[in-house]
Amino acid sequence: MATPEILLTEEQRLEFTQISPNINEWEIAKYYTFSEQDKEIINRHRRDYNRLGFAVQLGLLRNPGWALNNVSHIPDLVLEYIAEQLNIDPKEMTQYAQRENTRLEHLQEIREEYGYRNFIEQDEESLFSILLSAAIENDNIINLMKTAIETLRKQKIILPGITTIEKFVHDARIKAEDTIIEMINSTITDYQKSLMNRLINAESEETITKLAWLRGDFGYPSPKAFLEVIERLEEIRKLNLNLNIDKLHPNRIRQLSRLGKKYEPHSFRRFDENKRYAILAIYMN
Repeated sequence: MATPEILLTEEQRLEFTQISPNINEWEIAKYYTFSEQDKEIINRHRRDYNRLGFAVQLGLLRNPGWALNNVSHIPDLVLEYIAEQLNIDPKEMTQYAQRENTRLEHLQEIREEYGYRNFIEQDEESLFSILLSAAIENDNIINLMKTAIETLRKQKIILPGITTIEKFVHDARIKAEDTIIEMINSTITDYQKSLMNRLINAESEETITKLAWLRGDFGYPSPKAFLEVIERLEEIRKLNLNLNIDKLHPNRIRQLSRLGKKYEPHSFRRFDENKRYAILAIYMN
């Protein structure tokens, strides 16, 4: 995978990798309540700190999905809720945190007992495919991160490093954009592309571009303004755009249309040609 641009801030990464400090009682009960079978497995271990630590590791794999060594802080309310179910003093967790070998042994035991496993190379294609499908519909970074995390959690895959997930999201967004642009460009003729080039290139330094003219204010309602509206509509009709984009999700159409409205005419010249034509075509359609 390509090295991505920075997708998340450090604060956002913490929101994904840590238990929210604002977690409410309902969420605590949902994620950290143990069944009788859970308690039976937990209570196989000698000493309170081992039982508590094992339970905490199990709870963390359920939410937020990372192993204990990736979670830097456990809110007191969560720790107390887990400890109360086992009749253990929450302070016992301090001792458990000092025993790295024990933590690793317990993590392996949880894998065997509950079917958790590490994220491996064979999972990459499946995750990318799911993210690509989601990104074609909506390439919002936070939504795609949530999709990736939820997908892996449902499969009982222990989440890899946050930057690994970011790379998959990054690559899925790039591939989704390329796919969409290719889809739109396949319905645009060379002649239509030449007309769009004329929209963004001024005839001289003293004149504005046709696109700027098309966007211009009509001023007060008047016969002259009405005629100018007609003239502009005729200019747009010359493009004769009949885009076959039924398979393109409405979210993406709206997004590309907003981009077309956002950029100044001269900005389009900096785009890769295919991206330029795709955005202009959706905007002018």
